[in-house]
Amino acid sequence: MRNRVQTITPAKATEMLDANTTNRPLSRTLVRAFAEAMNRGDWMVTHQGIAFDVNGVLVDGQHRLAAIIEADVPIEMTVFTEVEEGTFDVLDTGKRRNAADVLAIEGEKSSTMLAAMVRTVWLYENRPDLNWSGGAAAVTNHQIVQTLDQHPKLRDFVAVGEQVAAATGMIKSAAGAASYLTSRVSRRAEQDEWLDGIIDGAGLAKEDPRLQFRRVMFAMARKQAGQVLRRRDTREHVALYLKAFNAWRDHEPLTQLRFTSREEMPRLTKAR
Repeated sequence: MRNRVQTITPAKATEMLDANTTNRPLSRTLVRAFAEAMNRGDWMVTHQGIAFDVNGVLVDGQHRLAAIIEADVPIEMTVFTEVEEGTFDVLDTGKRRNAADVLAIEGEKSSTMLAAMVRTVWLYENRPDLNWSGGAAAVTNHQIVQTLDQHPKLRDFVAVGEQVAAATGMIKSAAGAASYLTSRVSRRAEQDEWLDGIIDGAGLAKEDPRLQFRRVMFAMARKQAGQVLRRRDTREHVALYLKAFNAWRDHEPLTQLRFTSREEMPRLTKAR
């Protein structure tokens, strides 16, 4: 088996794909994700690349090649040749590393929770008004690592998220991410007062947004416990949290709290 790094142009990728006779069906979602990474300049040369067997048949790399065509940019990749026949049967049979695996390898604590929180912050910043589930909302491991580098204080909100979730029934990662986002636009004393209200709930006035938020979360949790078939939605939980926070900080009484998938994500502004 031989290998060397080559620059693969869209034309060359098309030519290489003509040798694709044994690969699995193409995933357009994966191709799109790869192409977006290439266009962002995030694609890096690794040991994973393009592989041809001793008969010149493409046995690995069809999604990477299709992504080069879609991105319409030349990309450097490692190209393996003279791979033994039958290699395809053992390719990609191992567990793919997810974002939590990557963060754990880098020494992060509570990596599963932290990865989910980072993903939520990335979605809030990059596609706030679109669906946050499904293949189109995929966030790459590279984007997770970059986002955590940009928001290092997210680590401090893992425990906060767990505390808010335990007190209200909110999705843990949504609670941690939303608490972090509001902390960036509020003073410490203000943030403490907000969190005390939604976690404890004692003595809150009827139209206090913190009380309304707790009631909505409790109602959602009861429906979930009653096996009402409704998926818990991270985007909805974050939006309700931010709506309530904005109303509370602006001293606006709140008699009801709602959010639909068609609404725009509430935005946060810094305290005056």
